[in-house]
Amino acid sequence: MNLRKFGAVIGLSIVLPLLTPLLSHGSEIPRGAVSSDKFATLQTVEENEITKDVRMGLKAWFNGDTPKAEEIFSRLVENNCENPVPYQALAIIFSDRHANYDRVTELYSRHKVLSAKNMQSYRDVIDLIREYAGKGSPQAQLLLARVTGWGMNGSINTYRSMLLLRRAADGGYDQAQRELGLLYEDGTGVAKNPGRAAELYSAAAAQGDAFAMKYLAVLSLNGSIKRPDKHDAIILLEQANKAGLPEARLILAQIYNNGIGVKRNSAKAFTWFQKAAEGGSAEAMTTLARFYENGTGVKKSSSSALHWYKEAAKRGSHDALFRLGVLYYTGTHVKTDHAEAFRLFKQSAEFGNIAAWFNVAFLLKTGDGTAQDLPEAKKWFERSALTGNSRAQLNLGLMFANAEGVKEDFEEAYFWFELARLFGNPDSDKGLQFTGQKLDNAARDRAQRRAQTTFKQIRKLRP
Repeated sequence: MNLRKFGAVIGLSIVLPLLTPLLSHGSEIPRGAVSSDKFATLQTVEENEITKDVRMGLKAWFNGDTPKAEEIFSRLVENNCENPVPYQALAIIFSDRHANYDRVTELYSRHKVLSAKNMQSYRDVIDLIREYAGKGSPQAQLLLARVTGWGMNGSINTYRSMLLLRRAADGGYDQAQRELGLLYEDGTGVAKNPGRAAELYSAAAAQGDAFAMKYLAVLSLNGSIKRPDKHDAIILLEQANKAGLPEARLILAQIYNNGIGVKRNSAKAFTWFQKAAEGGSAEAMTTLARFYENGTGVKKSSSSALHWYKEAAKRGSHDALFRLGVLYYTGTHVKTDHAEAFRLFKQSAEFGNIAAWFNVAFLLKTGDGTAQDLPEAKKWFERSALTGNSRAQLNLGLMFANAEGVKEDFEEAYFWFELARLFGNPDSDKGLQFTGQKLDNAARDRAQRRAQTTFKQIRKLRP
């Protein structure tokens, strides 16, 4: 019995994963760190010059000469430098003025892409940020809190990040109040406390911070707090929109699309999604693209769908990157290009799209659109399998049963087939039958008990 014939039934994922859950306000800058071990540490002469300019801008900014800092950071951004620091610094400067929120969103979107590739840039200036944070600069404290809390300096320290934010928030800095509120809302580094989060958001919103208005409104609309009520929450979102915040438009679109606190209105929802997309919201762009692709509330338009998917992808939307990968792989609206599909799936996977993890693994295993690389395929299959993807589990079972890129191991294969069975995949039966004949009772029992334990662990972690 040859298990290789099962490969055809466990091909690519082509379904677009769900977008961010309704009324999840997220954060204006992505959290978390991406490993930079694979990136070279040697800098070119040009990179050294950019680092000098960044240090000069930071020093001017922290010393109170914001116009000079803005001039330096703007020049670097306009020249499309690959250093992420100026993008975040300029976004904070604009946020301090409670203006240019469309621009702030664009800057943070670009920062997301660059920081994933070049965290070394933060390490090059961390000494200066620490120095001025110690001197009491609230902007330096905010920047250091983010670097520390999101691992941009090599390790994550949420407690240290919380202390830095608390110092700046106690001094009345609205952006720090808002950021500290996020920690209390999520329970990151502190005990979860929506009431305390609301107090901090309210303090920041009273100073004109549009992001805080949005966060406070979402807390209310999700039922986490009683005041403000849903009517006042919508007023807060409208105020944030007037301040130019694209994310407020996105949430208003979600409210009208789902009828939360208002009568459902598809026409208004589409209008708000369009406004949010035009204002720079990558999530709104992705949703708008789906509307155009499926003809939801608007006439179908493949060209408009592609336009908005590509715009969202430029801003680091892993959902848009995934969907573009599907379109190029299947030849929908575009010429079939499996190499481009793999590139898009890989980028989406690196940004954390779980569905893309499987596709990257499958294409690496089959050599479709990229060079075959079985060891690398195994790594991506394992990541996908441990989220509960039974097709990834089946593929791992096949690899161990057929010695594809790994040493033949029927007990390991049995484990993965059994795990797939527990997750309800009927194609696991033939794999279990084949590998079970190769094992004694003790080996089968070990594999089954291990699969049951793993199944419970995955189910516990899944939302």
